[in-house]
Amino acid sequence: MKILYVYGMAQTKDIVFNLREIGYTVEEYPVRQQNSLLDDTELDALMTYIKRNHITHLMSIHLIYNAALTAYRCGIKYIALIWDAPYIKLYTPFGRMDNCWFTVFDKRDCNRFLQDGIPHVMYQPLAVNHFEILQLDIKRKLKGNYLHEISFVGSLYDHNLFDRDLRELPAALQEFFVRVFEASAFCWDGSGCVYGKMDQAVLEDVKSALPDFKIEHRLDVEDVRFFEVAYLIRKIANLERICVLNLLGERFPMTFYTNTDTDTSALVNVEVMPPVLPGKDVFTVYAGSKINLNLSLKGMEGGTPQRVMDIMGAGGFVLSTYCEETAELFEEDKEIVMFRTPEELVDKVQYYLSHDEEREQIAAAGCAKVLQCYTYEKKLKELMNWVETEA
Repeated sequence: MKILYVYGMAQTKDIVFNLREIGYTVEEYPVRQQNSLLDDTELDALMTYIKRNHITHLMSIHLIYNAALTAYRCGIKYIALIWDAPYIKLYTPFGRMDNCWFTVFDKRDCNRFLQDGIPHVMYQPLAVNHFEILQLDIKRKLKGNYLHEISFVGSLYDHNLFDRDLRELPAALQEFFVRVFEASAFCWDGSGCVYGKMDQAVLEDVKSALPDFKIEHRLDVEDVRFFEVAYLIRKIANLERICVLNLLGERFPMTFYTNTDTDTSALVNVEVMPPVLPGKDVFTVYAGSKINLNLSLKGMEGGTPQRVMDIMGAGGFVLSTYCEETAELFEEDKEIVMFRTPEELVDKVQYYLSHDEEREQIAAAGCAKVLQCYTYEKKLKELMNWVETEA
């Protein structure tokens, strides 16, 4: 077996490193590919490389159209590890090709894909590297001290499509969407689902009110589903994250690491920091924060995001929005702590900031669980066994 790893938008080298560690021959394709763009020149170049180097499998993070189609033309398998949810890009001809194999970390997404005829989909929680050596280096750097009381590394989603395209909605439609946001935001017990809050009639009203507004996609999904995913999820995240960060900033020292072009003018009493680099830098923030906040996107119906896995792998304490699937992976209040309402969030922050030993025990237990059960080495072995043995 000879695997060619193709880089798209995600640039991590963790997959390549771990595949080599467990014994696979892996080459890295030298030209980065656009995830959702077919390019005849790139297709020809990739096919030539595959044939010249006797490649038997292609692999990437997320679905890369060039890679999927080239693998099909060459008669080899293409494997894509999906790190996002909901991931409706599988509802394309590429998702339905028999040579394409996908892993997803959200059980509901996985079951939905299988029911909708995507031929090869497997549920797999996300994973981390073995962090033991890096942890020792970080501990020496921190010297038993903490950098932050509470930190959040992420985006405000201030550049969302809802704000970009729907600013001029008439009052009645604005009120409708406000009610949708109120019904979905700030409730993390599973009852605040964004899906099903609107229908085709509402979408037609939007189109009538804004003649220049168009729903454009080439996916095998209804326009309403596309609108919910593309327009509502990130707007709700924008509202939630601003309010949650301000809620905590009023009461506790709150630090927020984000992109330099993020509009943080709505934040009050929140220390805003520039983006932190992947790898050692971000893991130092995770290990050096008494509490690491996770605010999952509302469109992620289940599944444990990479942020949670990385925090735990680095030895940090996680305080996360509640997720039923996360509670299946980790013992609540023993390996991870979750909250369901803003009030519960504030109460748990106050409690764990004042109970150092209990907080550190939970962080240590969560780290041990991740490094025992959810490493790239273990997950890639399971993945490759599935790809090779399933008919």
